[in-house]
Amino acid sequence: MHIRRLYLTDFRNYAELVLEPTEGMNILYGKNAQGKTNVLEAIVLLATTRSMRAGRDSQMIRAGAERAQIHAEIVREREGEVDLFLTILPTDRKSVQINHLKRERVLDLLGQFNAVFFGASELAIISGEPADRRHFLNMEISQISPRYVYDLAHYRRVLEQRNRLLRDLREMRLPRKDSGLEVWNEQLVRYGTSLIRRRLFYIERLTPLAAQIHAELTDGKEKLELRYQPGIDLTSEELPRTQESGASTLMAAEGKDAGSEVSTGTVSPFTVVYDAEESQLRSLFERHLQRVLDEELRRGTTLIGPQRDDLVFLINGVDARIYASQGQQRTVALSLKLAEFCLMERFIGEPPVMLLDDVMSDLDDVRRRRLLKWVQGRCQTFLTCTNLRSFPKEILREAAVFHVRAGTVCFEGFGTHFSKEAPEQPIPKDAAVLKKEPR
Repeated sequence: MHIRRLYLTDFRNYAELVLEPTEGMNILYGKNAQGKTNVLEAIVLLATTRSMRAGRDSQMIRAGAERAQIHAEIVREREGEVDLFLTILPTDRKSVQINHLKRERVLDLLGQFNAVFFGASELAIISGEPADRRHFLNMEISQISPRYVYDLAHYRRVLEQRNRLLRDLREMRLPRKDSGLEVWNEQLVRYGTSLIRRRLFYIERLTPLAAQIHAELTDGKEKLELRYQPGIDLTSEELPRTQESGASTLMAAEGKDAGSEVSTGTVSPFTVVYDAEESQLRSLFERHLQRVLDEELRRGTTLIGPQRDDLVFLINGVDARIYASQGQQRTVALSLKLAEFCLMERFIGEPPVMLLDDVMSDLDDVRRRRLLKWVQGRCQTFLTCTNLRSFPKEILREAAVFHVRAGTVCFEGFGTHFSKEAPEQPIPKDAAVLKKEPR
């Protein structure tokens, strides 16, 4: 999968841009605040429909313009070429066209194109609030599970309505009977159960990959563990094990190849959830909901459910959010993103596009060289930086180099010319997992 051409119109500081990247490494270099990250942001929008940094969609419209548009010609190995259009309106609404046909839902864009982004903002996955980690899960699962997006949108609406009703019951002292709370409970359980199952499915497959990659990045000196902390208790013995796992069909039902799933080789305490019937998991959710109902009425808010999920990252058994250095936290975030890439590649059947924002200054020499070696020849990559001095010659000589200045992007040639400025830096040979796997 790769972008053949990218067109931007009135997006951020770009009045007009036509970018024709190579299928391999594309380096966008220039001073800060010139528009390098804006290009990556546009690509992220096509993959996820959401910006990784804008608070409001209208902020991405160039000053004085009426709307912004992103258009990309995408080449896909499995499903053929596709033209994607995303228009951003000043009302904070977006419209989508796929192959020049308008779609009613922006969410129809999901699954058409896949990308993995890594930059300084990803550190919040480790050091930030639980909401940052839930956002990470939502963004990544959405790219491989259209049903997850649908259920997430419905769950949020149900949660908002249920919380409003709980506040009304508390403040107005209304009787619970005939209030309609049971209807909202049923929908909360319905959509919440679906979110929980897919989050578990994703985390169980992400965890061993991230641990393996992290061990390679740290030369085996650090062991990474991921622990899922769900918003309801899923370790109950009330859920029986069966011979046939619901996990095997969870993504297959959405048109995914179940045979391409990652095999973890281990069984976590939550695997039992997949082996239970959907109705049994819903029943468990309902029972927990009944147990906390009086406290919810007292507080006026929903106390359990996937809106309270969290992830814990442990380095050698110690909470990385509290005790790890910023360098260690950055390495954990990088491990997650590379694992996400591997998982996405196996689900969609081809490598997604990799977006690396200013990683040359954020990573030390060893991790930087290993990362570059990992993406070299594996996928289309867009990498932003302020200069070319940190690149090993063997990486730089194969890259397409673009100079970004004040909302313009100029192709300056392939890296053979620029590699004269780059230092000779041998790339480690001991990064087994950081090699391209056979497909």
